[in-house]
Amino acid sequence: MKNIASKIGTGIIILVILFFGLKGCVVTVWKSPDTPTTYAIHGSDGRSLAMIFLPKNETIMLYVEDKAEFMEATLTKMRGTYGTHYFWRLWSIEGPGTGGGLLGYRIYPDNAEPVVMETTVLKKFVHGTSKPTLRSEGDRTHPVILFAENAVRFEDMWLEKEPTNSELVQALLSKLKAQ
Repeated sequence: MKNIASKIGTGIIILVILFFGLKGCVVTVWKSPDTPTTYAIHGSDGRSLAMIFLPKNETIMLYVEDKAEFMEATLTKMRGTYGTHYFWRLWSIEGPGTGGGLLGYRIYPDNAEPVVMETTVLKKFVHGTSKPTLRSEGDRTHPVILFAENAVRFEDMWLEKEPTNSELVQALLSKLKAQ
């Protein structure tokens, strides 16, 4: 009996190691939407932050302070990989700054998929005199962005999906690409 229990225990340990080891070898690359998609958060103090995901892995990040008549926009290139989902809300994420290995396991909210995103600022536009908050041209970061059905979590803020203003997108792109 002792011999059978030992073999069963060894078999279970091998299966767990294979499950976590092999599942972690599968990589799913994030793909930008085919049409511009906007997510934003609007504060009661007149500040807002928006992310407008564009085709070709580009994203416009827009920060606005209404009271100060300040606007800051960046055009970024975003490339990322989804985390590996194991069960329940347990995910493994790997990338620069995430810890990897045993430190790469995280618990995320239901229906949210983490993406380790390499974000490079291509262009930046600033209008007004407030202190800039977005990254500078050439900066590269690796945030974990959570994608849910109608929201994204970026830097601990949930940005809600909203209709995209195509005129604003074109105006921002012309300002950013003119820089």
